[in-house]
Amino acid sequence: MGRDEHAKGGKNAASLPQTPKNQKLSATEMRAEMSRELDNIETLVKRRKQNEKRK
Repeated sequence: MGRDEHAKGGKNAASLPQTPKNQKLSATEMRAEMSRELDNIETLVKRRKQNEKRK
């Protein structure tokens, strides 16, 4: 058995990427953004259903 058996990946292989402070959102901002995205998805689904009915 050699020492190379245990060396897998680099030192940062298990670490998670960090988000810069200027890109972080507060919890309320995150909820607002998620609700906007869900509303957009909902309207797109409704439009698609209306277009399918017209065909």
